[in-house]
Amino acid sequence: MKEEGLEVALKRGFLIPSNEIYGAISGFYDYGSIGAPMKRKIEQAWRNAFIWQDGNHEVETVTILPEIVLRASGHVGNFGDPLATCLDCKKKFRADTLVADLLQKKIAEAGGEAPGGEHVKRLKEHLTRVPGLKPDELGVKMKELGATCPDCGGQMGEVGWFNLMFKTNIGPIEGNPGYTRPETAQGIFTSFPRVFRAHGSRLPLGVAQIGKSFRNEISPRQGLIRLREFTQMELEYFFNPDDPAHPLFGTLADQKVRLLTRETQLAGKEEEQEFTANELTEKGITPNAIQAYFLAKATRFYLSMGVPAAEFRFRHMLLEETPHYSRGNFDLEVSTSYGWVETVGIAYRTDFDLASHAKASGQDLSVFIEESKKKIVPHVVEPSFGVDRLFWVVLEKAYRQNGGAEGRDWSWFDFPPEIAPFSCAVLPLMKKDGLKEKAEDIAAALRKQGMNVYFDASGSIGKRYARQDEIGTPYCMTVDYETLEKGSVTIRFRNDGKQERIPAESLAGTLRGYVQAAKTSSCQ
Repeated sequence: MKEEGLEVALKRGFLIPSNEIYGAISGFYDYGSIGAPMKRKIEQAWRNAFIWQDGNHEVETVTILPEIVLRASGHVGNFGDPLATCLDCKKKFRADTLVADLLQKKIAEAGGEAPGGEHVKRLKEHLTRVPGLKPDELGVKMKELGATCPDCGGQMGEVGWFNLMFKTNIGPIEGNPGYTRPETAQGIFTSFPRVFRAHGSRLPLGVAQIGKSFRNEISPRQGLIRLREFTQMELEYFFNPDDPAHPLFGTLADQKVRLLTRETQLAGKEEEQEFTANELTEKGITPNAIQAYFLAKATRFYLSMGVPAAEFRFRHMLLEETPHYSRGNFDLEVSTSYGWVETVGIAYRTDFDLASHAKASGQDLSVFIEESKKKIVPHVVEPSFGVDRLFWVVLEKAYRQNGGAEGRDWSWFDFPPEIAPFSCAVLPLMKKDGLKEKAEDIAAALRKQGMNVYFDASGSIGKRYARQDEIGTPYCMTVDYETLEKGSVTIRFRNDGKQERIPAESLAGTLRGYVQAAKTSSCQ
């Protein structure tokens, strides 16, 4: 769905290239009047699942951080990408991307060889190790592969390091540097002492944030996959390392998780295995039950977003890819038109962040554990979700081309009702005889019930149904003459085009029931 999908998203009001009238700058997209409400619903679904249902807490911290915060966290010195410059045209590229693309090309060229052949196997093994290579190692690999400039074919220079943070100055006097935050997590760590005291000074404690982050990507591409401004949904789960249990683990112990293990990757294969959350813990694949719980919870959340189980997996990051402070990182990857794309990271960050900020600030960030009568620095497991990448994944997985109900000759989106841009559409059969006014009254009543309602009285009823299908509206309410006579309306289901009549006064309750049951056709 790559280029076509982006075109559909632009045409139907999901996305808008930022500042388009001045010539859009890559890495920035606005959400249009159809996309914005859907993005908010995705965020709310995550809030329901990861904050409210689990009894966690939400904060909102600032987006500009003083340099000292990000120096303590390691971002000033280490948060960047390897950069390679063409010596001829002077264009700059990510060195790891160049190496990965060349390895992929060589794997494709070796397609005539048996899939299990040693040459292909070695190439795939090299590919899995690319994310963990240092700039000098990437430089050696580029020379081995004969890397040239993708644009002009010129010679590539040495590989350097490019810090991805946007730098600014705080206040009118120079010399007080700050940065737009590269992740939402650091504000949670620096506010931890007050949040901890506000909620009874007890562990475990989950603190979450949904908000903007910024990364000055070298060469953003692939639509929403690589942006310079994006939204994250992150949870920092603070716990006593002597008691690494999650109180709700039992509710997800049997949830199956698809996993690409380290052993499989090192063998140059891409064969996923299924483990229950319980098995992840028992086999020692995850270092504790808390991380296993969040792998299972993320799996269930992605299923609720309409992503088929066979089209996403967790990849256990190799040792050389894993940050030095982590005891285990797992990336949720989705099979898309761009290939496998990482959309979620679940990391066991240990006590690194709190210990680093304690050292840099001179503040004691340890907590007293009443049961053991001692002070500890809490450990943290962090589930981090990218909203924009998930938004694109949902568009891809929900896109349907023509056919289907009523022999449609238009494409449409099969969104789960919970995250569809509009709860429903209200459509008068005609504008005359009081039908339009009655439909407006029904739409207003539904809006008072907290529903996002699309009202449309323009064009034939068939064309209006098509317009709603095209933006994924799950239900269309048609107001006709029987509505005036008997007070009932028809509900048309998006997925099969079938209709049923119900009393207008019970519309809100009926719709809520349909959304909760994810009902999108009359036969469900």
